[in-house]
Amino acid sequence: MATKNTFSDLPIRYRKVWAKARPLLKAGRPGDLQHAQETAQFILDYKGRLPIDRDILIPVALMHDIGHYAILPEHFRFVTGPEKVMNGKLVHMLAGAKIAKDILASVNYDSTKIKEIVGIISIHDADQLQGVDPIKIYDNPNKKIFHDIDSLDRYTEVRLKSFASLYPDRQEFLRLLAGYLEQFFYAEFKRLASSRLNLLSKI
Repeated sequence: MATKNTFSDLPIRYRKVWAKARPLLKAGRPGDLQHAQETAQFILDYKGRLPIDRDILIPVALMHDIGHYAILPEHFRFVTGPEKVMNGKLVHMLAGAKIAKDILASVNYDSTKIKEIVGIISIHDADQLQGVDPIKIYDNPNKKIFHDIDSLDRYTEVRLKSFASLYPDRQEFLRLLAGYLEQFFYAEFKRLASSRLNLLSKI
């Protein structure tokens, strides 16, 4: 998926958030900056029937993975072992929520929306943690919609390549993606993911 260098169509009310988030994402994991931009662009371009609250979901999209910036190389001796991936997800959600709250406050973002934005960031990958009931965690439409839009990133060639070292057997990873289809809340996003998976299977 192509990514623009700048958000030429990013509404003005989100630009201060992006200006502060962008350098942190750039300093975080490879690919997080691109993923944030593509996720926000998807929300901006959405023309479906679901109620999209952009004032909530655009800031979430821009900052949901910003917590990876706070996980320094020396931290990985703590975020390690068999649960390394799961621990990393938990840490980046909690750290990201704090960073996002500080950014939103610094740009005087609508105070009535900050709590929900921060709340979504704090749980956006929670369905991948053991013992979590997604129905209880994703308990409102904004949480469910963002969960599904964020999950669409898995069904891209870029993500497939990024997981090549963990899943050298391409077919194994494709089977894993097929299983993830059942985690979508909304049929339209599940269909889109399924369509992307079909294309990936033919590459």
